Amino acid sequence: MRVRGFAELVFRDSARLVFARACEACAVDVTLDHPEAWVVDDRRISFALDLDLSEAELSAHEALLLDLAAEAASGEVELLPQGGQRIFALAGQLSSGTPVRGSGPHEVVAEAGSPTIPVSSRRRG
Repeated sequence: MRVRGFAELVFRDSARLVFARACEACAVDVTLDHPEAWVVDDRRISFALDLDLSEAELSAHEALLLDLAAEAASGEVELLPQGGQRIFALAGQLSSGTPVRGSGPHEVVAEAGSPTIPVSSRRRG
């Protein structure tokens, strides 16, 4: 199946170390088959993919990306299998304080009892 994927993750500590540990923990090293999809810098990991993958390869990518997102200070991960369910995760805390969850685009869920802050789009002169 055709899968498009994207990730941009920022880490407080070494991204290379987190990446190595996450790859070690996975049963299949997906980075060997598609090394061009990964860019690992000192504190940042970027991922971009648009390929045909098997179900097993998709599951391995999902596991690795979600492990990385769990360790990241900020960023996001998304996998879009053609005809399948979207896989999406946000890492770290958002500066607005509003938690974002779920698999739908722009799905924002406010905590129960949290105040709503009105925002005006008018420009102040």
